[in-house]
Amino acid sequence: MGKVTLELTESEMRDLAEVCAMSLTLLGQAMPDGRNPRADAWQKLLVEIVKAGRTVPGIARDMELNPDCGYWFFKRPYIDQAFYSDVLDEYRDAAFWEELVMRISFRTLVEYYGQDEVESMSPEERSSRTAALEKSLWEEVSRHGASRLLFMLPPEES
Repeated sequence: MGKVTLELTESEMRDLAEVCAMSLTLLGQAMPDGRNPRADAWQKLLVEIVKAGRTVPGIARDMELNPDCGYWFFKRPYIDQAFYSDVLDEYRDAAFWEELVMRISFRTLVEYYGQDEVESMSPEERSSRTAALEKSLWEEVSRHGASRLLFMLPPEES
């Protein structure tokens, strides 16, 4: 297979390196054990693209070598102000609230119907029974976060 050559401006190379750095972060969080051959191939490619960013003098000053793994990455002060850092924060925030809403809805379903009955429901039936609750919970956490949610421990745990 032949090689592909890209001509990028410094700005485009910085954006590409940042996209790769963001993807490496997500990949590391989604598959921390690193036992997936496809994930390994992606990681190798992403690492090489970030490393290629190091060859551009305007980008190199914002990068350093991680002595533990031998990979180039952006320095912490750069990451803290980079756009991709904001994207990751927004993604993590949205994923957290979505997961919280789904778990609370499922737990409510179990409390109302019982574990055995909920487990016997099809995924479509569970979804239809939790849809309204998920919508109202999503509206609540979108407006107020967790500040108005009340979590009660069972008597044996309090």
